[in-house]
Amino acid sequence: MMKKHISKLFFSLAVMLIPGFLSAQEREISVEDQYYEDLKNEKNKPENIIFAEKLQAKLLDNDIDGALALFDSIPKSLANDPDFKLLQASLYLSKGNTKTAEQIVRAVLAEYPDSIEAIEILSYIAKVTGNANQVKQLNDQLLKKDPYNVTANVIQGEDYLLNKRYAKAKESYAKALKGDSANEDALYGYALSTYYLDDVKTSKQVLDKMLEDHPQNPEANALRAKLYAENNDYKHAVESVECALEYGGPNYDYYLDLGMYYKKRNMTTKAIEQWKKAVAMDDSYFLAYAYLAGVYDEQNDVQNALENYYMVIKTNPEYYFAYEEIAILEYHNKKYKNAIYYFEKAYNYTKNYSYMMMIAASYYRLKDTLNAKKVLEKLMKSLERDSLEYQIARFYHDSYSKNAEGQITQKLAKVDNSTIRGKMLFYMGQYYEINGFDEMAKEYYAKVTAMQAPMFFEYRLAEWGLAETSKK
Repeated sequence: MMKKHISKLFFSLAVMLIPGFLSAQEREISVEDQYYEDLKNEKNKPENIIFAEKLQAKLLDNDIDGALALFDSIPKSLANDPDFKLLQASLYLSKGNTKTAEQIVRAVLAEYPDSIEAIEILSYIAKVTGNANQVKQLNDQLLKKDPYNVTANVIQGEDYLLNKRYAKAKESYAKALKGDSANEDALYGYALSTYYLDDVKTSKQVLDKMLEDHPQNPEANALRAKLYAENNDYKHAVESVECALEYGGPNYDYYLDLGMYYKKRNMTTKAIEQWKKAVAMDDSYFLAYAYLAGVYDEQNDVQNALENYYMVIKTNPEYYFAYEEIAILEYHNKKYKNAIYYFEKAYNYTKNYSYMMMIAASYYRLKDTLNAKKVLEKLMKSLERDSLEYQIARFYHDSYSKNAEGQITQKLAKVDNSTIRGKMLFYMGQYYEINGFDEMAKEYYAKVTAMQAPMFFEYRLAEWGLAETSKK
């Protein structure tokens, strides 16, 4: 936002500083003609114009350091000019030197307390330094002077977006657009807030118009990609995110999105490449690891999946789903102590019956019957005694009973919920496998794997169990 402000401010100043403005009017020639006439003769150039030209050249080359250095030799006629001081402050701000920028702006405000431009820059400084109270105070001041002030409304809109107050954000951006209908920040903010409000049609219209005028805006291209994806048009989604990366440079979120769109196109290798780029950009954030772990998991690449799940919990210890996935994979790898540890970690986040059953099964596979029974006893205390879950937990706990088996079989046949039925079928299959009855285990595992669209993690364990018992 500040770069746009800097360039607009500079060129308005350049016009103000054109010499001979009054004489040009008296001679009835345009200011532009007079300006170029003066340029033909270097002797006619005042020092303020020479300074302005040098400054303009530095800005056009995006040489902020060079532009700032010029202020060391600013002509006396411009040294106290408030507009040039604000331009200097903006340049410092673009370099991240908020302290010096604020000192200059406050000096201007001390002499010109009603300067809208100075208050705008001070508001932006307050925002980037995290002074929320001052941002509100300055924005209220700006909006009191002008309800459609672009800077104030854009900053306010950004804050509303961060707090997920999308309707209020939309209102703020709409007011900013009344102040400047072509403002990129306001257009993008309006498109983003309508997207979050599920008004995809309006968001698309605003973005399409915006991209006609600003085809290189990375944020607009990235958001347009999301709209393509909403319509399952992943080819154009990929193209739009690639534009965002081309114009905006490397971006963690864009790499995540691009990887997802490639995956939707069944281009898994390319998806992995993008997520690895995200990791290379920021190896301290968990999301790219989670995407990588998930895709490796789908491919049954257990080692790579585990490596990335471990990175997920290293970078985000609260992401309990990763504990579950690690536990499942370690169980599959027959590393039952590891499985117990991570099922316990998952259970600390959500008291899931399945985790306790898997902990008990892991102990049984380790031939640690005592701890297996302790886990099951604790589990049974939390269950209704006439529930199917209780009966299966007790079946694991007690010595084999044909009568108990028959009661479970009868109850299983009456279960309508496919997820519950599938999970319980798995645990019966696992019981038989643990106890060496592979044919019975295969029968139960086959019933689980025959289910459509399974939504429980035991399904994968049933697939592995079926494959394992079929080898014997």
